[in-house]
Amino acid sequence: MDRVKKNLSILERKLTKANKLAAKGDDMKLADAIKLGRKSNAMVATIQKGIKEYDGSDPTAQESMEVLEEMKVIVSLSEQQVELLMKDKPVFDKLHVGGLVKRNLGKTSVVSEELENIMLSKAPDDLKAEAEALAKRRKVAFEKAMAIYSNASGGEDAAEGEDDSD
Repeated sequence: MDRVKKNLSILERKLTKANKLAAKGDDMKLADAIKLGRKSNAMVATIQKGIKEYDGSDPTAQESMEVLEEMKVIVSLSEQQVELLMKDKPVFDKLHVGGLVKRNLGKTSVVSEELENIMLSKAPDDLKAEAEALAKRRKVAFEKAMAIYSNASGGEDAAEGEDDSD
């Protein structure tokens, strides 16, 4: 479980840094958008590591509670990021990277849901309702963003690789 907690901590740090980039708004340059895309790729990779680690674990009730608390922070940061991405869609469109944002939102949403499903399957009964409510919050945020970016295109190949410079 230490590796799971470490991956969640890393994810929180990456989300915080990505949110700082996304918060640039109108001041965002193409290089910032590409860096944000690479950070997104790195976050997806971190979530995938978390999935593998969590799937192979048998958390105690205490460990499940600790993971849930960390996930509350991560979901809040994810909601912040999604709000920034929705607000800044005109900026991303102007930079011709709306498709990149759309692609990364989709990839992040898919792996986040996979992680949630594993966590929910291992959560003690007394934590399931809270974990399900948290999963619903994340799902709603991503669905709103995906609807806004549904017709976006451009930049899909602009941010290959990962940015682990956190």
